[in-house]
Amino acid sequence: MVNLNGQLLAALPETFTLLQRGMFYGDGLFETVRAFEGQVPFWPLHWERFSNGMKVLGFEIPSHWTEDYFEKEITRTSPGNARIRLTVWRSPGGLYWPTDNTPQFLVTTEPLRSGVFEWFGAGLEMCLCETVRLPVDSLSGIKTLSGARYVAAAMEARAKGVDDLIVLNSHGRVCEATGSNVIWLLGDIVFVPPRFDGQINGTLQNLLCSLLRAEGWEVREKPTSVADILGAEEVLLTNAISGIRWVRKFEGKVFGHEKGLHFNYILGKHLAEKLAQNR
Repeated sequence: MVNLNGQLLAALPETFTLLQRGMFYGDGLFETVRAFEGQVPFWPLHWERFSNGMKVLGFEIPSHWTEDYFEKEITRTSPGNARIRLTVWRSPGGLYWPTDNTPQFLVTTEPLRSGVFEWFGAGLEMCLCETVRLPVDSLSGIKTLSGARYVAAAMEARAKGVDDLIVLNSHGRVCEATGSNVIWLLGDIVFVPPRFDGQINGTLQNLLCSLLRAEGWEVREKPTSVADILGAEEVLLTNAISGIRWVRKFEGKVFGHEKGLHFNYILGKHLAEKLAQNR
């Protein structure tokens, strides 16, 4: 017997049954991808993280689940400019120990007005997250369905009246924001928290760092403290949907954005070249 919002049912509806392990255990992962003019030019970066995540979770990946297959499914579902979420979860069966390791998938889309990464001119106001810390373990780099900590952090940001929070890991070091990776600059050096400190293996962060190195910038991984952020000249957030956003204020410290604006130009130029190649 099932009680669904006060309605008694003999069993879960078929769709709920299919979603059971994702809903009950958060037993899955997701990718958030952006379509530009009907293309997903950065899909190979997402596929690398996504396919690795399925292996980490022990999924028995169907042979036809290739990079090409999902690119076609994504573009078929979402022409034009869109935010796309690809969610994958384990098939029903078992309790904590699953009895079927084959995955299911769902593609959902949300239209976007723009076909470029737009610069957020006003900058972000941020503060330090006080309610949660992010774990550091073998699942840290992938986007699992277990998002309760990020939800709590986003709710804290709203309650404090700021745009976002910087979230620390369980060791007290800077990890990431609620939905973005963190980059900070001091002089002509670009710093990012190291992967072993628990941050999501960010596709846009990795791409930007590669582009900057090709332009001659020095990019370093560095275990990052709150003091490092407060001592930075610029602080940037990166994710696959928004691109680069600059932090105007963190814990009362005001930052510039001159280099961040130039980085946005480099990223926009790269995007234009990618789209032109595929026309």
